[in-house]
Amino acid sequence: ITVIAALLSGFVQHQFSGPWFGGLSGVVYALMGYVWLRGERDPQSGVYLQRGLILFSLVWLIAGWFDVFGMSIANGAHVAGLVTGLAMAFVDTQNVRKRT
Repeated sequence: ITVIAALLSGFVQHQFSGPWFGGLSGVVYALMGYVWLRGERDPQSGVYLQRGLILFSLVWLIAGWFDVFGMSIANGAHVAGLVTGLAMAFVDTQNVRKRT
């Protein structure tokens, strides 16, 4: 998940802002999205995030998108990372949903 999220979020951010960016926040959002959806779809896995952390992260994502803080934030990387993590969790839990 780390390598795939890094590549995809980096590619998307490059499309948004060009080559001058850096960081692993897209990977962090991918991991958060994965753990969030995995916990929702497969509670028996023991993998979950507290709802407050999810809410804070989504509010931060939206605030960054609308430039509330007046700073340069890698919005493309954040969204791409979140979508990557959610998609990977969805695929990983397909068989779990069929068994229950």
